[in-house]
Amino acid sequence: MRFTITLQALERNTVLPINYQYPLSSWIYRTLEQGDRELADFLHEEGYSGDSHRRFKFYSFSELRTPGAKVQGSRLILTRPEVRFSIGFLANRAAQTMVMGLFRQAGPFWLGDDSGGGRFAVSAAEMQMLPPIQGSADFFTVSPAVISIGDLNPDGMPGKKFLSPFDEGFEAQFLGNLRQKYAIARQHGLLEAAEAEPEIGYALLSHSAKEKRIDLLRGRPGYTRVRGYKFRFRLEAPEAVLRLAMLAGVGEKNAMGFGAVEGRGRIE
Repeated sequence: MRFTITLQALERNTVLPINYQYPLSSWIYRTLEQGDRELADFLHEEGYSGDSHRRFKFYSFSELRTPGAKVQGSRLILTRPEVRFSIGFLANRAAQTMVMGLFRQAGPFWLGDDSGGGRFAVSAAEMQMLPPIQGSADFFTVSPAVISIGDLNPDGMPGKKFLSPFDEGFEAQFLGNLRQKYAIARQHGLLEAAEAEPEIGYALLSHSAKEKRIDLLRGRPGYTRVRGYKFRFRLEAPEAVLRLAMLAGVGEKNAMGFGAVEGRGRIE
């Protein structure tokens, strides 16, 4: 299930941090908490896990759509009061929790961090049902997709290397992440899927990819800089896999605002 959420800024020329992903993900968690604290705590602290150490929340959200906004240093200055984003949930219970939380959190709320922010209210929440998709779909990322491998930092300490869609090894990591998500979602009954190990085909459709570097928790413990990419791609797979990608996202850190996608079935 997917929603488009419209937020209304309550002051003129409201300012947001340009790295708004963490504040927005925190607000989503608080909204889930309003609907069902037990489920919100499970998603925030644990998530769904399988045989490996990997854990997934199985929801993803897009970048904010801020038409006319102006970038000023580390801040985003809104020239129009309305901003929108989409959020998808693989689990219906989590989606229902989001709706309940939105209704219970009727008043204004703060969205931002130390570099700026403003007061907002939810002005609309529209539910969008996914159409049936068979065989294949063409996708585009609506928040940067993150794929990384272990690497050493310049100081010799363990770190990460973020891959672009054109790097060697990207496709293997991308599909490995998607297969892990599929196996764990199937194990927890979040997908109606018969195949334990489905065939998944991947094709990069973009000739270039837009790189985005985003700081999470800047100036605080846990600070990290993430590099993701926006691009188009095709998946050929059973409908359950395509549905998984459209709702839970692709790549890493989906619940932090990365790897959300939109797409449609191909017309031959």
